[in-house]
Amino acid sequence: MAATKAWCRCPTNGMTNRTDRRKFLAQLGAAGLASAFTTVPGAFAQALVTTPEQTEGPYYPITLPLDTDNDLLVINSNITPAIGKIAYLSGRILDSSGSPIRDAHVEIWHADNTGAYIHPSSMGYATRDQNFQGFGRFLTSSTGEYLFRTIVPGLYTGRTRHIHMKIKVAGRQDLTTQVYFEGEPMNSSDGVLQGIRNTQQRSSVIVPFTAVTGSSVNAGAGVFDVVLGVTPASAVTLAITNTTAAERTPAFRAGDSWRLSLAGASAGSRIYLHLWRDGADLGVSGPYGDFADDNGGWTVTGSFGSRDVGTWRLQAVIGAATSETVSGPISITIA
Repeated sequence: MAATKAWCRCPTNGMTNRTDRRKFLAQLGAAGLASAFTTVPGAFAQALVTTPEQTEGPYYPITLPLDTDNDLLVINSNITPAIGKIAYLSGRILDSSGSPIRDAHVEIWHADNTGAYIHPSSMGYATRDQNFQGFGRFLTSSTGEYLFRTIVPGLYTGRTRHIHMKIKVAGRQDLTTQVYFEGEPMNSSDGVLQGIRNTQQRSSVIVPFTAVTGSSVNAGAGVFDVVLGVTPASAVTLAITNTTAAERTPAFRAGDSWRLSLAGASAGSRIYLHLWRDGADLGVSGPYGDFADDNGGWTVTGSFGSRDVGTWRLQAVIGAATSETVSGPISITIA
């Protein structure tokens, strides 16, 4: 089956990409997808639910593919497409008031039809679909829209079907989340999905994929609007310093001492930590240290031992273990 490469409004990766986004969107409109895009700034802002932070997982590409546009079905000018059911994922990147965000870098990555990622540690990597791009990027316009053409991800042990997404906006903490398929039997038992404590936020990342009218290949389309939470001016920021060897931050060794600091919290609030280790979500624990001071600052110190070796991701949770007020996440390694 021949496939036409979809050209995008994508950030380049040291290469020249053809950019014909209007033509691409027009083609999709003819296929019945035009209704997927809502361009009214601030529409239904009162009903918006902040998109939850979820683990990046262990399979973010170590080396980006040569082709990183928004059409994961076909690599460069190849005529052989990836194997699998075609899925279109579209939506908008919005701020907390419902206004679209321009020049947001949207990245997605997920498993191929067999459940393998383009990551050497992934199960099935050696026999993965070589025609599947595995990773794509899109740069939003003034309407905040993004669009990807890909396939429905395959299943692998321990997870339901999902698409990883990362949103990068200048002046904000990156948001990493995941998109799920409505009606999947494993949704109810997936630890990452069910780990989203707020039921509205959990429901917000489960997307119905409906049949594209007139599609000869039974393609499906889903719409996922991403709502970024706090603005940079009010953001809670978490930072860690290697007090044994500051120049190695965020790299640590067993035996190193550290200082964890928070700014921008509510005065007098308790501080909890949401932890991930080697891609596994360890949940929220605490509270730790003293209450936040009158300026919203908080600090706690300690040292790492041999049992702490690994790759960690930390996020502060403010006020209570179930609070939705959180810092941007930070990552460290301990060797």
